[in-house]
Amino acid sequence: MLGKASEDGEQVSVKEAIGYSAVAVALCFALSYPGASFIRELIGQKGLALSPVIALVIVWPVAAVLMYAEAWVQSQSWWSGFKKVWSWGLGILLCGVPLITALTIPFPTGEGWPSGLPTVVAACPIVILFVFLVARRLWRERKQS
Repeated sequence: MLGKASEDGEQVSVKEAIGYSAVAVALCFALSYPGASFIRELIGQKGLALSPVIALVIVWPVAAVLMYAEAWVQSQSWWSGFKKVWSWGLGILLCGVPLITALTIPFPTGEGWPSGLPTVVAACPIVILFVFLVARRLWRERKQS
């Protein structure tokens, strides 16, 4: 699920595991953080939660270890019965941690901001990534022609 190991069953290097896990953590964080911010606003909590950003310091190394161990786990005889647990565990680790930490231990900043602004700020990374990918594709197309 995290990357190369699930695609071809080969053991990834430590460098690849760190890189693949960084991408997975960044994408899942960028998708779940705006949702966490929106839910906080719906239940009346003010400000932008910093705890999910702090939690990334723990989530990223754990995801790297899981990425490194994934090929070994998939080669075991009990993998077929463990496959759903692995997938759910990764989903909770990568998407659930930003949601849970934002709602339970938020460490809010910008509590005086107007309503909606924390969600807009939380959504900026995914919007910037989308704009970057579109601009890069247009640049490559222009460069080729």
